[in-house]
Amino acid sequence: MLHTSLSSNGIPLPTTAQYVGYLAETSAQSAAEGVAKRQFAQDGYLLMRDIIDREKVLDIREAYLRMFGETFVKNGDYRRGEFSGVAPEGLPRHGFPGHPAHAFVRSEIFLNFVDSPEFRKLAEDLLGGPVERVRRTPLRHFIKGQKAASRAHIDRTYIDSRKDDFVTLWIPLGDCPVEAGGLVYLEGSHEDGSMEAIKEVAKTGAVPTDRPDDSRPITHDLRWMSDVTRKRWLMTNYGAGDVIAHSPVIVHASLDSASDLMRISTDVRFIRAGAPCDPRWQQDWSADDGH
Repeated sequence: MLHTSLSSNGIPLPTTAQYVGYLAETSAQSAAEGVAKRQFAQDGYLLMRDIIDREKVLDIREAYLRMFGETFVKNGDYRRGEFSGVAPEGLPRHGFPGHPAHAFVRSEIFLNFVDSPEFRKLAEDLLGGPVERVRRTPLRHFIKGQKAASRAHIDRTYIDSRKDDFVTLWIPLGDCPVEAGGLVYLEGSHEDGSMEAIKEVAKTGAVPTDRPDDSRPITHDLRWMSDVTRKRWLMTNYGAGDVIAHSPVIVHASLDSASDLMRISTDVRFIRAGAPCDPRWQQDWSADDGH
């Protein structure tokens, strides 16, 4: 699975066992037997294969990509969604008003998808009771050659909530092999002193960052973070229909896309019913909303 060349935000990440490993998987049968919640607490994440119908996921991928026009995808195949090498001209930045992603997260097909009962059931299992879906649901879209990826961060930095009241479901909208740039998780970072180690280094001003005016991301340098914490980044080849749930306190990031297969994904978040939620997160997502 692992490749000789991985990077995040243009910075190489070695593929040796010191730096990378594999995510553990949980079957639907194990979840039915009550294993899911225990494994989630243990690992800080829960990777489930084929939790939702593959064709339903590909329907969403196709509907979104059709908004860009046929020259955007290779061989006119919206369902597979490989980048043709020709980017549409004249579009606003991704997710800004006027961009297809901004309109798509407000569409009936997308809203029906994120309200799928499979997602709610998983969140209820993990949080141990009734949940409410957080309205703000980002749509991410990464293309080969961008050298732009999600920086290392924890969700709790962005959403003020008790860690046991909140869960994120990351859903790849289509197949997402490692080289397409899926999410990676810093092993065990939800339950130990990883963040404390980073805070100590931060006091010296030595944390590498490409966003010095934004304190929410930890760093854009995944190799540096692995060296400081002595932890591996865990990854896998995701498929359409897979879902990975993660704790708001586990460190995660994404890799650069080095595949023609475009990485499109969404973050569906749930909060325990009745728990307080930042009102800014109860509005539809827009990439320029600052959250």
